[in-house]
Amino acid sequence: MFIILNFIDFPSQLILNQLFIKNPNMEIQTLIKPLITLGISLLIALAINVVLKILMKKAEKTNTKIDDIILHAIGKPLYILVIVAGIYYAIHQTPYLADLINTYDEGYKYRHFILTIFVTWIVASLAKRIIKEYGYEIAAKTEGDMDDRLVALADMSVTYIVWFIGIITALSGLGYQITPFLTGMGIVGLAIALAAQNLLSNVFGGMTITLDQLYKVGERVEMGGVYGDIYEIKPRYTKIKTLNNTIITIPNAKVINEQIINYSVPDTTVRVKIPVGVAYGTDPKKLDEILVEIADKTPLVLKDPKALVRFIEYASSSQNFELIVWVKHYDDRHPVIDLVFREIYLRFKKEGIEIPFNQMDVHIKNDN
Repeated sequence: MFIILNFIDFPSQLILNQLFIKNPNMEIQTLIKPLITLGISLLIALAINVVLKILMKKAEKTNTKIDDIILHAIGKPLYILVIVAGIYYAIHQTPYLADLINTYDEGYKYRHFILTIFVTWIVASLAKRIIKEYGYEIAAKTEGDMDDRLVALADMSVTYIVWFIGIITALSGLGYQITPFLTGMGIVGLAIALAAQNLLSNVFGGMTITLDQLYKVGERVEMGGVYGDIYEIKPRYTKIKTLNNTIITIPNAKVINEQIINYSVPDTTVRVKIPVGVAYGTDPKKLDEILVEIADKTPLVLKDPKALVRFIEYASSSQNFELIVWVKHYDDRHPVIDLVFREIYLRFKKEGIEIPFNQMDVHIKNDN
């Protein structure tokens, strides 16, 4: 930060010397210098932003991800740090404010505070990106699930841990006693825990989901009447992308108390049940043969396990059967149901099998 301040101060002093070389009015200089300093800091920040964008495009073409991670981590913090440094230095050059701030900023402790916060920001971004880019990749190559769960937990919590350490360090640099602060944090934390039970239950629910690996991003699930793919898992909530291309957000506290159907585990193969109702008087054996034949000829239906027909009930208006088939992927479920229903209609029409509908026969008895 000291380098940035000196880098900003040098051109601002040079511009002032050129502007007031013929009319050295000190009062005007003291008013204009902070504005020049702010302007220069903004220009430097814009230049840094442009340079970083160029470097990021070049980094995308390299074989390693390290350069991408570093540039993304330092880009925004460095850009904002230059602007903050310009504001800080401009205040020190402003009449009346300079003396006031110097009184409280003895030993440049606020400079160290600002620098610590920005270093924390960079470290937190680096840690998060390294875990995302390398942690999951390394864990996937090892046997067992424990390392996958630990990486997922680290991904969820590393940002909070780094920021907690950074803030404690920054406050310590300002002269605050950490032990009383932590004690106070404990009391405040207890009060917050009582006041924000829903928030904390959602956070602990997120940790449970991560450690127990109830589901992962991209998996097809059904919970609480919601059917779709896991879109995002956050400490407080889970987002599901439905087949209608809409995002539904569910609090994690609710998720862990719901029955969860995961269609992606242990694999994507699923069983499909297709209800079939026929009129009374239809031969069940003949119906079995027709339905199995339809299943065998339907694309996407697996040959093994074989298709199966079950007679499930005598209903008020129909004999109800169930055609059970297996498909390789859960995405094939609805297309298979559509194909089978269409073929059933054509085949039943050909074979003369009646598809019943709800009806009521009324018989009138004449006593005469």
